[in-house]
Amino acid sequence: MPRIIRYLIAACSLLLLGAFPGCTSAPKAHSASASKSATAQSKDDDLQSAMDKLEQSIHNPSSPFHGSFKKSDSDGFVYQCEADISSSGITGQQIDSNPATKLGNDVFPANTRTRQLNGAPVGSPQWQTVYGNISMAYLNGHIGDAQPGVKYVGDEPTGGFDARRYDFDLTGVDADIKKAMELGNSIGLRQTKDYNVKGSAWIAKGDGRMVKFSFDNIYTFSDGKISDTHFEGAITKK
Repeated sequence: MPRIIRYLIAACSLLLLGAFPGCTSAPKAHSASASKSATAQSKDDDLQSAMDKLEQSIHNPSSPFHGSFKKSDSDGFVYQCEADISSSGITGQQIDSNPATKLGNDVFPANTRTRQLNGAPVGSPQWQTVYGNISMAYLNGHIGDAQPGVKYVGDEPTGGFDARRYDFDLTGVDADIKKAMELGNSIGLRQTKDYNVKGSAWIAKGDGRMVKFSFDNIYTFSDGKISDTHFEGAITKK
């Protein structure tokens, strides 16, 4: 499926899912026979809330930290960012790698571009651009969709933070997000056989912020084709 058409399909999907508030809501309580992983969950296991707190800390950091982020998709596009974030601004480097791409009769060669990030001072147009790019490119993977499949793994420090690790996978989960997708197929918005968000997240005990994540957003279409976008990121205390 051409990349542009798939993006239009994804946009339609988001419009549909917006009509179903339950799509990203927290799951119902697990049964008493659930495993230790499930019973150890707390109010701190809300994935989308933790990601929102990470974004807020980039927007208004209480202390300086370093952020490493990466996004890649099954078409071969890769975006990477290394950024130092503080109350003085955001500085660092962005690397974009694109495969050879054909649109119509035009062929665009593969290329890699490195850009310096100079988002200072805070509030300046340069800062707004860098902050906006980070939040939209790396933190907008709809991790909240995975909430019905989340399980607490255990305490696992990372980047200088005391953190709780969670794994998530919608395989076999009768999630609202999938029900909404079936409805979309029935009214002709898209023909998606399955949707999954699978990976892991680390949430800081101190402030509930997402301090590390690695997950895949996976669409399986009725023709057997799969579209996979991988997101990962980690922040480290300075």
